[in-house]
Amino acid sequence: MSVAEALEAGGISPFPPSSKRQMIQETLQRLIVTGRIKPGTPLVETQLAAEFGSSQAPVREALMKLQEAGLVVRNGYRGTVVATTSMDEAREMVAVRRRLETTGIRRAVTRFDRGMRDRLAGLIADMETAAGSGDLFALTELDRAFHLAIFERAALPSLEPILTRCFLHVHRAALSNPARARPMLQSARRHWTIVEALDSGCPDRAATALAEHINNVIEGMPPVDGDEP
Repeated sequence: MSVAEALEAGGISPFPPSSKRQMIQETLQRLIVTGRIKPGTPLVETQLAAEFGSSQAPVREALMKLQEAGLVVRNGYRGTVVATTSMDEAREMVAVRRRLETTGIRRAVTRFDRGMRDRLAGLIADMETAAGSGDLFALTELDRAFHLAIFERAALPSLEPILTRCFLHVHRAALSNPARARPMLQSARRHWTIVEALDSGCPDRAATALAEHINNVIEGMPPVDGDEP
């Protein structure tokens, strides 16, 4: 599928962009993560600028942000191509994510309040809406927002970019094989277990609930060589 065709196929982000650069970045990110633009696909600034109806400057800025996230590879005069996320890399990122999030939620428990609970409940409701409409990309974006909302309460801001990158690549790997994905509504409602654990005020219970939630991600991912079918 060409970039132009992928743009037409589209999908809608649940979080409206605030600038042209952000719109281009989030659109390309969506198309890459969902597999509509395949690894190795060239991304030519002049062509993208024409397709997005913009100058090259916001396109270049968007591609630089995508490079920081590991979704594209920029080779100077040789151009930019969509990067590959291997399943081995994705599984390692799951492990990194589990370590960061379980540490984060232990700290977040002591800062959990009614306002935070309402925010998480609202995100779950939005996930259920996305699931009801069959919008898998929106569901993954809301899932990421849910987990980052908890991690924000851990007050470890320097680690948030690492966690965000893990989400992107793990979601990309999981979405590469929709046949093994769980029912979307079930995936949305599984987040209540984490909220209930936070309600308990027990760091160990919260960390265990979150670790089990993340471990389930691996079960839904495609196998790598040597895995059981």
